[in-house]
Amino acid sequence: MTEKEYNQCVSQYADNVYRFILKNLGHKEDAQDIVQTAFEKLWINREQIDNDRSKSYLFTVAYHQMIDHIRKQKRITYTFVWLLCS
Repeated sequence: MTEKEYNQCVSQYADNVYRFILKNLGHKEDAQDIVQTAFEKLWINREQIDNDRSKSYLFTVAYHQMIDHIRKQKRITYTFVWLLCS
């Protein structure tokens, strides 16, 4: 993937990925962070990613980042509740 193709991906898919994550999380800042991370990973791995599969890659990475974020939030909430009850 070239720099030009990467920039096209940002223009073409950033809004769709953001709306997908925001719809599932409901928190703007977290959704923005997840989308930023997905595009960062795309940039880092651009040599191995075929441009035709960039959309799929972005949505997959963003989805996994979202799941990790939800798991982390659950751990934090559980720990906080446990501390309050102790």
